[in-house]
Amino acid sequence: MWHHLTANFADLLFSVAEAMDLVDASLADHQMRTAYVCAELARVAGLDFEQTERLAIAALLHDMGALSPEAKMGVHSAKESRLEPHCQRGGQLFREAAWLAPAAAIVDWHHTPMTKHLLAGRGLADFDVLGAQMLCLADHLEVAIRRDTFILHQVDALRAGIHQFAGSLLHADVVALFDQVSGNDCFWLELVARDLGQQLRKRNLLRSVSLDYAATRALAGVFKDMTDFRANFTVTHSAGVAACATGIGAALGLAEQELQQLELAGLLHDIGKLVVPNAIFCKAAPLTPEEFAVIRQHAYCSQHILARVRGFEKVAKWAGQHHERSNGSGYCRGAAQAQLDLGARALGVADVAIAMAERRPYREPHAAATVQRELAAQAGKGWLDAEVVAALADNYPAIAARVNEAQAADATRYRNHYAMIS
Repeated sequence: MWHHLTANFADLLFSVAEAMDLVDASLADHQMRTAYVCAELARVAGLDFEQTERLAIAALLHDMGALSPEAKMGVHSAKESRLEPHCQRGGQLFREAAWLAPAAAIVDWHHTPMTKHLLAGRGLADFDVLGAQMLCLADHLEVAIRRDTFILHQVDALRAGIHQFAGSLLHADVVALFDQVSGNDCFWLELVARDLGQQLRKRNLLRSVSLDYAATRALAGVFKDMTDFRANFTVTHSAGVAACATGIGAALGLAEQELQQLELAGLLHDIGKLVVPNAIFCKAAPLTPEEFAVIRQHAYCSQHILARVRGFEKVAKWAGQHHERSNGSGYCRGAAQAQLDLGARALGVADVAIAMAERRPYREPHAAATVQRELAAQAGKGWLDAEVVAALADNYPAIAARVNEAQAADATRYRNHYAMIS
């Protein structure tokens, strides 16, 4: 019997959290370490599973609103004094998906001082405040850890650093919880263990459930925003690619489950660009060979991130192959047409078509006739699958309408909820 696509919730969140930590060596394991500290605080505080899960979800993805590598590094340095924007963006992104929304307020407030909560009449009896305070402590602690110094040589300074926030940034009761968990070597050695991500997965902090397609689609929409909302010229890119690819796939007779997989691959094909700095991502001039080499890694990273999610086997494969070319001239494996599934070939054509139709810092968007002519030329050179290009050409008005609808929805959402946060 045929079943709709499902994806594992815990796998998806852990994989995205690990991807966020790939940005720079100075941030390695930041999300994971922060989640570990929060889990330990939750344990000694006696939180129930639902509360612990909410806190773990917030901790794993707390920096989601810092959309570029530069922004992520900025919020972890003394150079960035305005921390609210990434909290606001992160909280709004959480509210886009029902499985993340319960943790949104914790993300909103994860840099809010306790003194500000008290002035607003909020106390630790409000779980969102308690969770935000635990996350605030964990975040500050992790950022203070030096990666070039043995952890047990830092313990006294790190504990003193947290104590200086008691009564101001942090509630004294939350600092007291930290004293309970941090008074032994095991806490600190576990915190910096190389297999921390694996250990956290084994602790069952999140429900290991298979999400249905609608829930998976909502989460995928949030995660593609982490990449697409970095610049105003990419706001609607992945939505357009997903709509175009599924339109092509439908024209070629793909089954419903494959169309679902293709849509998810379209939404998430560029998630590997989380590791690409904005200086390259947004460059308004041709890339140097060295810069293009940095860009080329994103297809590999997309597949690496998504391959860890049970249920995403084809999604990961197709996302990782979206820059392969039929004649073997693409990247990152140099795979030729015989090695590429129809879904990968459809996604590759959709990505090229949408990119040409979009404005870029260095050029204006191409007209529809130009896009179709260029696609046909690339098929003629053996770069793109001629059958896929023909399917797009034969159904261009209907697929273009589908793309326009999807992109208009994302543009409106970005304009209404994110463009004003700076």
